[in-house]
Amino acid sequence: MPQQDKLNRGHQKVTENLPLSRILDEDLLAFKASGKFDEDWYVNEYPDVRKSGIDPARHYLWLGKRLGRKPRAETAAPLNPSIKASNRKAAHFTQTEPSPANSTELDSVPFAPRQATGDAVYDLVAQHFDEDFYLTAYPDVAAAGVDPIRHYLDIGWNEHRDPSLLFSTRFYLDNYPDIVAAGVNPYYHYLAAGRTEGRHGKHQLGFRWDILSKLKPVAEQIAEMKAYRSPPTPSSPAALDFALQSGLEGARKLIVSLSHDDFTKHVGGVQLLLRRELQLLRSRGDTHVHLFPEYPLLFIDTSNEQVSLGVLVNGKLAGFFRSDAIAAALLKAGLASLPANFVIHSLLGHNVDQTVDLLKSCGLREGLLWLHDYSPIYNNFKLLRNDVEYIGFPREGTFARELCEFARADFCHAREFGKIFDNFKVKLLSPSQVALDIWRDASVLRAASEHVVEHVSLMAEGEVAPQEQLAGRPLRIGFLGYPAVHKGWPIFQDLALRLSDDSRYEFYHLGKGRVGGVPATFHEVTASEDRPDAMREAVAAAALDIVLIWSIWPETFCLTAYEAIAGGAFLIANPDSGNVVSAIKQTGQGLVLPDEKALLAALSDGELLRHARARRTVKRYRMEYSDLSLELMD
Repeated sequence: MPQQDKLNRGHQKVTENLPLSRILDEDLLAFKASGKFDEDWYVNEYPDVRKSGIDPARHYLWLGKRLGRKPRAETAAPLNPSIKASNRKAAHFTQTEPSPANSTELDSVPFAPRQATGDAVYDLVAQHFDEDFYLTAYPDVAAAGVDPIRHYLDIGWNEHRDPSLLFSTRFYLDNYPDIVAAGVNPYYHYLAAGRTEGRHGKHQLGFRWDILSKLKPVAEQIAEMKAYRSPPTPSSPAALDFALQSGLEGARKLIVSLSHDDFTKHVGGVQLLLRRELQLLRSRGDTHVHLFPEYPLLFIDTSNEQVSLGVLVNGKLAGFFRSDAIAAALLKAGLASLPANFVIHSLLGHNVDQTVDLLKSCGLREGLLWLHDYSPIYNNFKLLRNDVEYIGFPREGTFARELCEFARADFCHAREFGKIFDNFKVKLLSPSQVALDIWRDASVLRAASEHVVEHVSLMAEGEVAPQEQLAGRPLRIGFLGYPAVHKGWPIFQDLALRLSDDSRYEFYHLGKGRVGGVPATFHEVTASEDRPDAMREAVAAAALDIVLIWSIWPETFCLTAYEAIAGGAFLIANPDSGNVVSAIKQTGQGLVLPDEKALLAALSDGELLRHARARRTVKRYRMEYSDLSLELMD
């Protein structure tokens, strides 16, 4: 049965038990008229509400109140956290030892107690179910407006959905076949009997095991990514002609750039760089034509399929076209009369042969290639063996390479990129010396010249004495940016859960992509070309003492490390985090710990408390932005 059909049937089944339906219209109108609810503030503060399609006031009365959310700004805590840590302690329990039947480890209920329904299964599960986690992890449930507990009991567990961050439905069913045979809900069984029997609700092997257990051959990964694609979007050739002719009119020079996505719609370091680069090019009268694959892919596309490319002309989408159609339209628009260069930011999702033909057809002979990641030299753009471990560049013929699933693919990124270097004069731009050293050590491609162009430099501007007014408060530990695995989010999440009841610490997540169920204060922060310092300002406003950047890959350039230091925070990193270590060495504003065991020990022993703003001198820095690709352009 298709997933959506199963979901719809389940929704029909639980409608009669749906709390949302029991909120009377007259009560809703009275609440809206009371002046105690600010609809605009509520949907902006909690973006998931807008996505759910539920009336905001009804959402608050149904679910928001139980999640500890605020109905209006004046009742909200500082920084407008979407989930305040003090209100959102996840139901926490230790898996290393079985819990006695009367244990209080699972007795911290994260929501206001529900009225007993008389359904023993529902009532027990409801005491420990993390609704915030479930609704953010499974947005289809939130959008449907159903009771998440009832959904899990009726449908979710059969689809291997989890009731909290601390219980794995799939793990429990895979490891205890008697539960499968009995047909009992696994979470209910764990709560009612499993824990007293010494069963575990989740493995203790860490996030790397999760990645390895799901790792598939590269061909299967690509096939799965392509399986969800719809047919390429047809666009009008006339629209492309008009956009290019208008864009090239009066231009001083043409820059053709390529990356892995539409930088005007997506958020990230490379996207922000491209938006800034567009501004710089336009300010000097250059035309910017940007090409990106309509459908993302984590690898170069080596198939014989024509890649559909999105075309942005000076930041505006002209449509989606084949590479040969783009080349023809550029020539028709008068490209031959203009000096032109190309800049490659990423070729993930592109076909290299088609890219070479396009650039050669346009008469381009030289350009720049940015080393934002390691995709030019290895099939894993993070340079991680099996996506979990950095051990240096895996050379041909070594055991390390033979063990890596990414090296077994029937293509080689380095050989594909070699076609770019064989056909064009390419200058390599590395955002850090660390990344350039790795490139040189790999020694698989040779550029016409190599240059380090850092995105940002930190300029010292004095010091701030220890802020004694902050003495006595918990140490504030932050994670910045999107919660990606290779950026160290699982480590931060695990610490927040482990130390949720330790009054010495508070956890904060500043960035995008809030993860429900994590006991951390969240504040959405998005830097832009107009507000490039938004994250630095947020770090300072939150008065974060420490920022954890536990990247498991050698960062080519970690912008959040610079933003954290400029915002007055003290960095904690590991030896494999690339230029994060360089930023710490350059400024002295951080500590490099050898491994995760040492990190946990430093927190458990209280060693990191001495880095609180109340106990150290905070160095002030200004962030000075480079001219990026323009540093090497005429």
